[in-house]
Amino acid sequence: MDTQPRTMLDHALRYASMGWRVLPVRPRDKRPLIRDWPKLATTDEATIRGWWARWPDANIGVATGPESGIVAIDVDERHSGEESLATLCRRYGPLGETVEGLTGGGGRHLIFRYPDDAVVRNAAGVDGCPGVDIRGDGGFIVVPQSVHPNGRAYEWEVEHNPLDGFQPAELPEAWVRLLSRPAEPTTANAPGNNGEKIVEGGRNDRLMRLGCAMRRQGDDEETIRGALVAYNAARCVPPLDESEVAGIAKSCTRYAPTGASMPKPTRAPARRIEATPRPTALDEAAFHGLAGQIVRAIEPHSEADPAALLIQLLVSFGNIIGRTAHFVADGAWHYLNMFTVLIGDTSKSRKGTSWAHVHRICDGSIDESWARTRIGMGLSSGEGLIWAVRDPHFKTEAARVNGKPTGESVQVMVDAGIDDKRLLVQEAEFATALKVMAREGNTLSPVIRNAWDRGNLQSMTKNSPARATGAHISIVGHITGEELRRYLDTTECANGLGNRIVWLYVQRSKCLPEGGRIDTVDFGAMGRQLIDCVAFARSVGRLERDDAARELWASVYPQLSEGKPGMVGALISRGEAQVMRLASIYALLDRSRLIRPAHLVAALAMWEYAEQSVRYVFGTTVGDPVADDILVALQARPEGMTRTDIRDLFGRHQKGGRIGTALSNLEDLELVWCERTDTRGRPLERWFARTDDATNATVAT
Repeated sequence: MDTQPRTMLDHALRYASMGWRVLPVRPRDKRPLIRDWPKLATTDEATIRGWWARWPDANIGVATGPESGIVAIDVDERHSGEESLATLCRRYGPLGETVEGLTGGGGRHLIFRYPDDAVVRNAAGVDGCPGVDIRGDGGFIVVPQSVHPNGRAYEWEVEHNPLDGFQPAELPEAWVRLLSRPAEPTTANAPGNNGEKIVEGGRNDRLMRLGCAMRRQGDDEETIRGALVAYNAARCVPPLDESEVAGIAKSCTRYAPTGASMPKPTRAPARRIEATPRPTALDEAAFHGLAGQIVRAIEPHSEADPAALLIQLLVSFGNIIGRTAHFVADGAWHYLNMFTVLIGDTSKSRKGTSWAHVHRICDGSIDESWARTRIGMGLSSGEGLIWAVRDPHFKTEAARVNGKPTGESVQVMVDAGIDDKRLLVQEAEFATALKVMAREGNTLSPVIRNAWDRGNLQSMTKNSPARATGAHISIVGHITGEELRRYLDTTECANGLGNRIVWLYVQRSKCLPEGGRIDTVDFGAMGRQLIDCVAFARSVGRLERDDAARELWASVYPQLSEGKPGMVGALISRGEAQVMRLASIYALLDRSRLIRPAHLVAALAMWEYAEQSVRYVFGTTVGDPVADDILVALQARPEGMTRTDIRDLFGRHQKGGRIGTALSNLEDLELVWCERTDTRGRPLERWFARTDDATNATVAT
């Protein structure tokens, strides 16, 4: 069924249904047909029908500004608008994809969401650049299917058409500052700045919201800290310690201001995949709450990496509590079963030692049944994993009386199944599991992925009827960096196994020739707190962020969800979900049903360390061995290589299709580019490694 508008009236009503305030404009003109149009522009259907009944050929205007929720950048090519826009992008960063209209005069309208905390006025020649005007509060634009005075129709750019559901993008913060008069966070419209006192229970949240608002405007840590210290002294009763205020300011600046990025040239520079140093020590923010206390008590008496102790404790807690507490993202329920794999150099990294300490803390005193029966090992097949958490299995048999068939059938239980659906798999040789997954027909990888996603597991294998519903499976694995690079191939990255795992590089933290005195540490009080936290978590259903955490989440989400190149990008592409699972666990360990900024900051610190770990292990690889070899060769050959040269690189032992796939991957990652020259037959291809000063490739046609 065709739902596209046809007449001018149809279009006007469609724009009004999107919340855009409409006004009639003279046919083949840009002048409004009504006086006082800034006040009279409307979304009211009856008014709009009346206008177009009176002027059926009227062009359509849309009022910009906060009431329509949009701001437009008008690029006029006749006055060097495109050149000016490129200059502005170099100064203030790229604008990104958004709704785009093509004017009848050959220009463009780039339509963005109107910013919530600033006033954007109309302007001509933005920042001294001719041909780039702004239509904001008090302005309007002419929109499709209006007709330009030259007779050409206005049109929506095909792939950026709001009538097809494409939404205006958020205006980057650097551009908001350029085009507007920002509402300062310390003025009367700032949260809590109307003179009232902020008492205990609301101080941290209020300061976090204020700091995040300042960060969105581009303020640095020192500026934010100064403002928060003054606000704390004037409004908070009693004031927080200055060190705590400084910590809030640091949390607000953990990530870059929204929209901050490098300008986008005509041809984007290569996304460099470079070697990364070893991860620095895990940020102190990660050691929040009870988990941090436990790790700090163990640390002096163990050579294990504190990061290894902490992540395994968090994963264990998430498994012990079972399938109760969860958060919802995009309609999907996320329970708190997590997968982590520690990457180290064989026994020197003390991976096994770290697990022994965590297991001791979570033994029978916390949950005896879990410690005795719900920790397993040996990931060998999907069927085996399902069997460990299987449902009861029945089969149909003929009913008999005194050994004679009655002609009826009955369901007979063949296997009682497993009542406790929790399972923590401790896999000390995770490399073995990766090798098993590579075998043809092995179902381990898809079953593990389903365990992370949903918990309802079933193998399609004919001879394995077992299934499991509501399974709550967590994984703690250990592997060396060399093994990981060798056995984790692009297939497992592409199909999503790798990004469901929190990868941490760990190393020996200290040298204790005489060993530690862990037996002298009294874990009694911490153990009792852990028991209370488990009981609390089992009573919790849906977890949600509080207002201050929502502010912080809004500022970090764009970077967490941004795609990254190569193997690194594939392995960290579920950052948003991983951070929220971690933050939920931190909240429950504080016996809180709300995820607060401190929980989110702790989770972000852990995830930042995980990202550093992945970059260290995989930072110099694309993840495809053939593509890696091609890239290295192209980087050494600035004159480029033909397809024949590349084929010869492998001694002609790689098929053309396999090489083509590798080249396509490299091209998609913007690491290489191709010059194609027409010949009488197949075009001649010459491939080049991209550099930071890459320019448009010349394509002969």
